[in-house]
Amino acid sequence: MTTFYLIRHGKTELNKKTCFQGGGIDSPLLSEGIEQAVKLGQYLSKTTFAAAAVSTQKRAMDTANYILTENQYVNDLTVQYYDELKELGFGEREGIEVDIADQQTNYLRQRPDLYNPSEFHGETYDSLIKRGMSMVERLSTDYPEGNVLIVAHGVLLLVLINYLMGEEKRNWRKNGPLENTSVTVIHKEQGNCILETFNDVSYLEEQLP
Repeated sequence: MTTFYLIRHGKTELNKKTCFQGGGIDSPLLSEGIEQAVKLGQYLSKTTFAAAAVSTQKRAMDTANYILTENQYVNDLTVQYYDELKELGFGEREGIEVDIADQQTNYLRQRPDLYNPSEFHGETYDSLIKRGMSMVERLSTDYPEGNVLIVAHGVLLLVLINYLMGEEKRNWRKNGPLENTSVTVIHKEQGNCILETFNDVSYLEEQLP
């Protein structure tokens, strides 16, 4: 059984401004985002990982670095970076402020089955799930008995979680959004998935030594 620890990156400047921040743009972590990642690293410091798979976008790579710096068992751990774990691409909307009155923005957030980003050359949900699930299947095959850390992005991870839980396409954004540096834990064995923890940031409230 593979146990996935799915982590969204720390808070960034574009998160704070409520702008589209997809697979074609990056924004540095805020000091708050760095603090979140360090606290998460402390929370997971005694968890051993067989593998760490990280998006090739800087906000995810930096988050992973802060997390793993705190881990006690990283000496033999190889961190691997994958384009397949990049965020959903928003095309010409990258970096602009989110307009919640826009129909496609509403579909993006509420009805993935109706979302059509062709007008602004964005990525489809079908493309996202195809590349994201290719990574999940590869990692579960390569590490069938270990803990696997995945550090990536809010839309990508939420869609993967709902897909793994058997939700139909219209519900792929169910129970979102994911909080920055939230932890979701899923146990996967062949075709069966069990959700242990979802969107957990309770460790941010704890007084860690």
